[in-house]
Amino acid sequence: MFNQWPEKINKAAEYFFTPFIYPDKFFKIAGLTMRNRPLVRELVHLTAHRKWFETINPGAVIDVGGYIGAFALAMRAMLPETWIYTFEPLPDNYAKLQKNMAGDERFKLFQTALGDTQGTTDFWRCEFVASSSVLPMEDLHKEAFPMTAGSTKVTVPIARLDDYLDEMVLERPVLMKLDVQGFEAQALAGAAETLKKVDYVLTEVSHQPLYEGQVTFEELYALMKSHGFSYSGGFDALISPADGSILQTDALFVRKV
Repeated sequence: MFNQWPEKINKAAEYFFTPFIYPDKFFKIAGLTMRNRPLVRELVHLTAHRKWFETINPGAVIDVGGYIGAFALAMRAMLPETWIYTFEPLPDNYAKLQKNMAGDERFKLFQTALGDTQGTTDFWRCEFVASSSVLPMEDLHKEAFPMTAGSTKVTVPIARLDDYLDEMVLERPVLMKLDVQGFEAQALAGAAETLKKVDYVLTEVSHQPLYEGQVTFEELYALMKSHGFSYSGGFDALISPADGSILQTDALFVRKV
């Protein structure tokens, strides 16, 4: 128990100090930290990379796997003028996302999963909603994080990202974020034309099998290379509480010049 205190103290400090880093949004972020901590989670984690986001200054952000709007909120805090296009399939998440980003005139939301087909698909809604996926969960995931063990199969719409290309204004440079819990290969397969307009891809990658049939890091690396991107390092890592091994990282791929 005691050896967990430094990590808990560090996390508490990050949440406490983040509102001070954005003085023009101090009261909003501080209020959300008290009322809705999951919504400010990405802002807290990504603030360490704020200078990088501001330096690339994307004209558009494509947010695939929007959850309740945590990434969109972080991007808006750092990039007040960029267009944000968010895709989220679960109805309850979609409703929360609409509410959380209400009034943002440079934000557009689509209720669908993204893959390489059109229509509907089975979707495993996890009790820990952020871990929900088109793919069933592997035992390793459930053992490492018992709160994710329960899930319910629901039906959601699915489409290709390319189907929405005409509904997005993609001013270069363009940043795409993928958070689709192992379904990255299918999402990218349906985004071949969109990827031609994308300069940066920030995607969650697994280094151990967490979902059935998920793409491996090696496969995703090869896939991104085939689309003209090079691997440029990682952001956060998800560490197994069981043995300390790295389960996932957020990998950055940059279009080759």
